[in-house]
Amino acid sequence: MTMEDRVRSISDSVEVLKGTPSADDVFRVIHGLSKIDSTCLPSAESAQVMAVLLNKIVPDFYDAIRQLKEISHDLLILLRSLTGIRGLLNVVLMLTDVVRKQPNDSQARSKLQVLLTILGDVLSANILVTLYSHIMSDSKRDFYWREITALFASGKITAVVAEAKAAIDANDKPESWWWIADGAKMMEFLGLEMLACGDGPIDDTILAKFCYRGLSSGYPNPFLSQLLNKQGFDLMKRISRHLDSREATSFTKALIRYLQTIYFDHEDADAVITAHKISSAATVLMQLIALDEEINILDLVLQQQVGNQRLRRTVVAWIVFHGLQEQVFDDLLKMWGDKVVIRNAQITKQEVQTEILGLLLPHLGSKYVRTVAQSKQYLTGVSNRLSAASTHLRHMGMCLAVAVNQRDNSGIKLGFEDVPGFSAVYGEWSKLLQYKDAVIDETSIWEYLKARGSEVARQIGPVSTIVRMPISSTKMGKQPASESTDINVEDSDDETDSEFEPYAILEDESEDSDDDPTMRHEKVLPPVYIIDLIKYFHETDSNTALLKHKVALSNAAKVILRKAIFGRELETVSKELGIILSGIKNNYDLEGFEQNKMNAMVALVISVPEVIGPLYAESVTFGDYSMQERLTMLSALALGTLHLGGIQSYDFGIDSQSVFTSKLLPVGVHEQFISAGDYPRGPSRLGLPQVDDAIKVIQKDALQDSITKATESVVKEPGVLRISKRLQNERQRAAGGKISVQPNNVAKIAGKSFFFPLAAHWRYFTVSSSRNELGAIMAGHYIKTLAIILRASYPSATDILDMSMELFSILSTIRRDVADAPIMESFLTAVLVVIDVNEEDTVISTFAKQLIEIKEYLDASWDRVTDQRVHSMAAGVLIRITQLLQTYQRRLVGEYLTMGS
Repeated sequence: MTMEDRVRSISDSVEVLKGTPSADDVFRVIHGLSKIDSTCLPSAESAQVMAVLLNKIVPDFYDAIRQLKEISHDLLILLRSLTGIRGLLNVVLMLTDVVRKQPNDSQARSKLQVLLTILGDVLSANILVTLYSHIMSDSKRDFYWREITALFASGKITAVVAEAKAAIDANDKPESWWWIADGAKMMEFLGLEMLACGDGPIDDTILAKFCYRGLSSGYPNPFLSQLLNKQGFDLMKRISRHLDSREATSFTKALIRYLQTIYFDHEDADAVITAHKISSAATVLMQLIALDEEINILDLVLQQQVGNQRLRRTVVAWIVFHGLQEQVFDDLLKMWGDKVVIRNAQITKQEVQTEILGLLLPHLGSKYVRTVAQSKQYLTGVSNRLSAASTHLRHMGMCLAVAVNQRDNSGIKLGFEDVPGFSAVYGEWSKLLQYKDAVIDETSIWEYLKARGSEVARQIGPVSTIVRMPISSTKMGKQPASESTDINVEDSDDETDSEFEPYAILEDESEDSDDDPTMRHEKVLPPVYIIDLIKYFHETDSNTALLKHKVALSNAAKVILRKAIFGRELETVSKELGIILSGIKNNYDLEGFEQNKMNAMVALVISVPEVIGPLYAESVTFGDYSMQERLTMLSALALGTLHLGGIQSYDFGIDSQSVFTSKLLPVGVHEQFISAGDYPRGPSRLGLPQVDDAIKVIQKDALQDSITKATESVVKEPGVLRISKRLQNERQRAAGGKISVQPNNVAKIAGKSFFFPLAAHWRYFTVSSSRNELGAIMAGHYIKTLAIILRASYPSATDILDMSMELFSILSTIRRDVADAPIMESFLTAVLVVIDVNEEDTVISTFAKQLIEIKEYLDASWDRVTDQRVHSMAAGVLIRITQLLQTYQRRLVGEYLTMGS
């Protein structure tokens, strides 16, 4: 039987490759398989092909295959498939683990380098188009594409290769595949790949999802740099129309930050070049950002203070194009003149507010300016500014007042020349009034954005000669009234005779006798329902926002605990409330903000753990949150778990006898039908317990004997140290006396709702987390949270052993990083917890290998531990493991002697 007869099917080919094929046999099989289309589709048969190719054939015949271009091409055809890339990553992960544990294994190191080189060849041009062409006719196309998106755009390939690169040796000579381990270079490559998909078979809706995931990868600028150019702009316009509201918001943020970083971080000396860039960037925004993203853009430049004056000019030009200048000016003026904002908002935010008002002013018609100048809102706002305690805030009020007065031309001229320092401030601020930027013709924007130097700028021409062309688009809003972009355009004199009567200013003498009329007139009652709580947090009206945020935050924990035992309202909206609480920021500098926020988050974890546990576990890793917010979510999970487990009651600072917002029944009826036990469960002590306090208690309980003795016994000579058997002693005391049963409300849900969701995201977290001080703190807190959840589930949880095995698996991934004190402490604490919550027989029989590895590591790294407290704790852990292993050895000897007898 000839070879051609034996490889007519995929299964026959696998059998040939599993045997002892010659080089010629291998070449014929690979060539034959490359002609079978189904080999590139995900299936059990194709998985078998990839497994035998990558584990056996490629490492053994790599040199021979590389010398024949045709066979190399056939092999790449097979590997440039979803199954091929899956297989490559799996084998690379396996070999990486071998090389990390056995650095001197030259065979494994050589195989790993070969496979990484092949992976670099596989990830060549048009890989996305190639992968999609394999699956486009398959019924599971959408499912397979989601996996492709996760592999590429979510950074999984980069994470695997980066881990392999670190395992091989960072000091090796550069290899052709090293770029895959660099997240920025990988995203730059994917940007080019998306560009190649523009005219291919992939639908724009599918590309939009890929783009969104790419922007969330941590390297949005390299990704966008390949698409925001003359070649990719049409594609970006198409896919931007297929983003949903959440995706559009992330896209807006990424685009704004990209424009700031690439074009506006460095100021050009030539004002003409700057004006061209601003107009071009405004056109980019106009084409890619929908009209309904106005709030998100303003939030970026106002609240988050992204960008500088040049970016804000760009945003103003976008606002003017959509004809929103009057609406935005009115809303911003209301906030700008509010006493509450003036007193509480950061000065830098107020500077940005005043700057945008100044930039909008040249785009407003004289009639509208006159109406504003005579309105009570404006006059009250200026008055509030002039009475501000800060000199700088008063100067900002004077600047806008003078600018509006000059545009009004219908009243007495204002003058603040005698105010010390004002002339200099106004001279600088008034430069804003000369800008009247506008969007331009799309055909010119990339030429202008590339412009460098005054020579190029002069060849292009002055801004005043640029005529904005009408642009038709289904996403565009209404056109502004004025189409001219000339900076020197003046409003018509015909507008001086206004047909509208100015609003009369109502006198309110009571305001003069109150320093803060807003606080007095706007009375905000505590929320009764969860929906009221959410509305308070969403409040943006400047007159009540501060009060409602303050009242909502101070009452959030109380309302949550109250509603946890009445009806299903909390369960219905708990996810939305959890997202709000995790991301809320102290924009009003509220007193006690952090403590009230933590109280509310812990109350939510306690009340609806099945919903909030998985939500916060995912948000910690994938959410768009700051380091502090991620730490807070982890702390809420840990503290809530301790409270539910009955180990450490959380102190909400709530009097259990306090009356809630809802009305009570008449006194007699209330006392008859409502008992003290009907109030939400909660502790009575004051003070906010911290996660570290709970960790210290766990450490102290696990190592009750003097840690000093432990250190001395290791450093000097191996003495005998009695290690705490706290959990065993508790069981013995319970057996000898009265058994006290304490309910453990977390045992049933600890694994499913808390532990396993957090553990599942660990690998992604370790890849995305930087190896700096903040990364160490975050990783340490992550491990502490898992340890606390495991400890709190003892002894009732049925999956303690599964959680223990998962925790030891996670600890094996961070052993190389435990030189950092926060991670080292967490590492040791987690080991103690696993030993404490499992029976000694279980620990010895199940985790003997892990304990030996940890002991060897602690023996080898003893001298590198610099933190004294951690050093002492490591001594106790080392001796405890030693005792367990000695017990294990004695048991093996006893079994051996028994067998011998």
